[in-house]
Amino acid sequence: MGLPSGTAIAIVKDGKIIYEGYFGYADIKGNKKVTAKTAFYIASVTKPLFALATLLVENNGEIKDHTPIADMFPQLNFPYIDKSKVQVKHLLSHSHALANRPLEDSLAYTGQHNKAQRYKLAAATTLDRNTQLGDFQYSNLGYNLVSIWLEEHFKQDWQQTIADLVYQPLAMNHTSSYTSIAAKRGFEISQPYGWYAGDPSNILPFVKSDITMQAAGGTVSSARDMAKFLIAQLNQGRVDGKQIFPAEVIKKSHQQLADYDGKWRDFKREGYAWGWYKGPYKTEKMLHHFGGTKGTHTHTSFMLERNIGLVVLNNEEVIASGMTNAITDIAYSILLNKGDGNAIADAHINSMEQSWAALQRDIKETAISHQKRNAARVMKQTQDKVNYSSVFHNPLWGDLIVELLKSNELEFTLGELKAVATAAKLPDEFRIQFQVDSGRIASYIVVDGKLTAIDIIGINPLAIERFTRLQ
Repeated sequence: MGLPSGTAIAIVKDGKIIYEGYFGYADIKGNKKVTAKTAFYIASVTKPLFALATLLVENNGEIKDHTPIADMFPQLNFPYIDKSKVQVKHLLSHSHALANRPLEDSLAYTGQHNKAQRYKLAAATTLDRNTQLGDFQYSNLGYNLVSIWLEEHFKQDWQQTIADLVYQPLAMNHTSSYTSIAAKRGFEISQPYGWYAGDPSNILPFVKSDITMQAAGGTVSSARDMAKFLIAQLNQGRVDGKQIFPAEVIKKSHQQLADYDGKWRDFKREGYAWGWYKGPYKTEKMLHHFGGTKGTHTHTSFMLERNIGLVVLNNEEVIASGMTNAITDIAYSILLNKGDGNAIADAHINSMEQSWAALQRDIKETAISHQKRNAARVMKQTQDKVNYSSVFHNPLWGDLIVELLKSNELEFTLGELKAVATAAKLPDEFRIQFQVDSGRIASYIVVDGKLTAIDIIGINPLAIERFTRLQ
């Protein structure tokens, strides 16, 4: 199709990897192909890894699934929630009915946090008005809160704890939740790509660093390593004849904690366990979790009763989702002897060729639409541009730095995120599109002729976030 992004596939059966396939490039312009050693950013597939680590901590007697937030953070006051009711099992099954966008985005994107700030952010957790305790509502928040507790309990980064408890015992030698360690060990890390980029062969601008790797989505891993993780799931914690994890812990990790009635592509979802969705696929019982963000799409799934599982890792997010859906259909059709694998593959190839033509038109139309929109808008400033540049602060989000560039453009920086402003509709408003989202509005507040603050609209669906000028 023209963009040789990378894909890695591993299939497991009866305790062994029975197929590995490596396609395309981990680094297109660097001419580095995907191999068995290539580590992909796996996004939310970090969740079942982290949930297992937490259950192993419980197995050692250091926490319980029913431990409430009150006992996890006895020194913290949570003014907006009843911290005696929400328990670890709620946090790791997305059934906590809590909300905290500043915490989620600080850990995953901006990186503006240290221990003191993480505690401050945690204490700002509010109720999710749209759900009740026990209701499923997917988010990163519960995993983030448990990771903050884990760091205080073990006096080390959550990344080190998950490595100690999960990665090292499984000999996942091309897996890490530190980007810095992955680099030091010489991992071949796939770069992120996307079809909607101006030049889809360019690496997307937002690349994860240690400070933005978080427990709900902060791991790089190879297909072979993730296959080992699935083998442990399928064989009561045994891999290559060795009991790596206690069988009772693995069994518990598959226990459903929350009901859910949903579907994603061909995957019916009826409940959520400890980092795993549960539901039927091809009439068989399946556990699965996927991960996706700009420049990546990840699939892990397995069927306990059939002792089979599948890993698909991609470093592109637009076509990768549909392609992975097709790979899954083909793989499980063959593994389950349900249909002609070749015929199913041919049907998917024909379907993807048709959808590819539609996608190309959409990419072109989207680009033209954005160009027309930007050309039609004119910046409406009431002051010289230099007056808009300064440092603005929000107690939860941290510092927002606005700088006037030599190009006479305004650049907004929020931690690890950067965006050059374009025109918005109203006076003293600018549109900013950070690398990880679809755009936000920065609306300056004018008091007595001075630009005193910025309201960011779109950063938080529950509120307008105000950043106050520091200088």
